[in-house]
Amino acid sequence: MKTLSKKALFIYNPQSGKKKRHSAFPFIVERLTQLGYQLMIHQLTDFQNIETPIKEACQKKWDAIFIAGGDGTVNSSLQTLATEQHRPVIAVIPLGTSNEFAKYIGMPSQMEEVFQVIRNGQTKAIDIGKFGDKYFANIASAGWLSDITYKTPSYLKAYIGEWAYVFCFLKTFFMSKQSHPISINLPSQELLSDLSLFLIMNGNGVGPFERLIKSNKNRDAHFHLLTCKASSRAALLLVLLCELLQVPNKATIIQHTTIQTGSFTIPQQISLNLDGDEHRVKDFQFTVLPRHLQVFTSVG
Repeated sequence: MKTLSKKALFIYNPQSGKKKRHSAFPFIVERLTQLGYQLMIHQLTDFQNIETPIKEACQKKWDAIFIAGGDGTVNSSLQTLATEQHRPVIAVIPLGTSNEFAKYIGMPSQMEEVFQVIRNGQTKAIDIGKFGDKYFANIASAGWLSDITYKTPSYLKAYIGEWAYVFCFLKTFFMSKQSHPISINLPSQELLSDLSLFLIMNGNGVGPFERLIKSNKNRDAHFHLLTCKASSRAALLLVLLCELLQVPNKATIIQHTTIQTGSFTIPQQISLNLDGDEHRVKDFQFTVLPRHLQVFTSVG
């Protein structure tokens, strides 16, 4: 019998993603045990009870934290994990709907390949973002269309996966009004105003827009910032279709730059979307925390 020489917290969200993927739960536990991990399994019933086990894993300097769920599970874990002095290496076991963060860090979607990554032990340090008093690993957004991920019903995601987001996107796009304008002050003294939507991205894609940013390289401690000017539905739809089909266009509705810090002016009635979850924050100051998390990865 293999000696369990490493200690790890295993956070499991049984409500994430498609139901059929959760039949693999006993297999996941078995394979991690075979890799030499003594697991303390924490199954989520709600996200209010996640703080204590994460603090214990950090303060006792356990070897790893395995997060089996989707982007929302990662984000909820991050709110405690990011504040700790010692942070164990993170492995994301993608059971969610989109698994954007798992894609960004180079974690495969197939279970056996996930275990191979963990077995190989290759890790890398990644930047995360802080918005007010909240943290995010991959994507922050606010404004029109940004609430789709957390307003899409869980039952719909459980049965049709990412198509649930497509359905809710179309419904929101054609039936809702654009939000009140947002503005962003950048350290370069540049003011970006009259925005209906912004996206701050650690990677270069989101959802079906896998190459929304043509380059997948960021400057150190910088995220991508995409802003969308208030415009007609028809003009925005044309731009989005061009991006989806990777057809060149000269429209200036969507602009791209990089961001390290910035001050945002966002109407009070608008929530932040951090890694797919709704958040309210104390202030709208953004900053990048360089190399703040260590993650298992299949890429250098």
